[in-house]
Amino acid sequence: MSNGIYVALSGAVAQEQSLDTTAQNLANASLPGYQRTRAVFAEVLRGQATASAGVATPARYAQMSQTSLDMSPGAIAVTNRSLDGVLPAGNYLAVNTPQGERYTRAVHLDIGPGGSLRSGALPVLGENGRPINAAPEGGAVTLSADGDGMQDGASVGRLKVVSFQDARSLSREGGTVLAATAASGAPITQPSSLQVGAVEQSNTETVSAMTDLVSANRVFEAFQRAIDTFRDADKRLVSTVPGA
Repeated sequence: MSNGIYVALSGAVAQEQSLDTTAQNLANASLPGYQRTRAVFAEVLRGQATASAGVATPARYAQMSQTSLDMSPGAIAVTNRSLDGVLPAGNYLAVNTPQGERYTRAVHLDIGPGGSLRSGALPVLGENGRPINAAPEGGAVTLSADGDGMQDGASVGRLKVVSFQDARSLSREGGTVLAATAASGAPITQPSSLQVGAVEQSNTETVSAMTDLVSANRVFEAFQRAIDTFRDADKRLVSTVPGA
């Protein structure tokens, strides 16, 4: 069987992974604080032993080596909402999940049952590492520029804000929720500061992503046609050459 079919197959798999990544970015394009994922591909050189002499023949294959977060900032949308905020570039808000501490740039908060401050459905963590809770019977909760949750003129807790040595290597666990990895490094505590009354929109460029989706789909189809061509050639070889 020709090595060409494996090259075409690796290309098809790589394009399918690219399609999945782009589709994920489009699906989350409306989420505040969403950072798009980039697929990083590498050309892999592997030895393929020839049937005649066992000599290694170079064969090149494409594969997705990793994904990384796009750290470019999203557009700022003014909401004038007291529980919205924009973090400085490279900083993340710590939230609590059943799997432990996780991170997000989505500072679009609300008050949950029992007075818990939440980002989506996840409790927001304070600098002490515990969830921030307001008094259910108290007044409205607002955010300060220093990252404090304020209620009735007093702080109910300051947001835990962190950065990472390599934030591009954070692992996405769904939507805007990210987990630290060995490559990202451990979280580094940062001063809490916010642009209150605004949110950072997703940095996914919708039109560009749709164009990428169409392009990747066309390339994927081209690889599929190449695979079919190699298969047909192998079938003809088997039917015409004894012992092939």
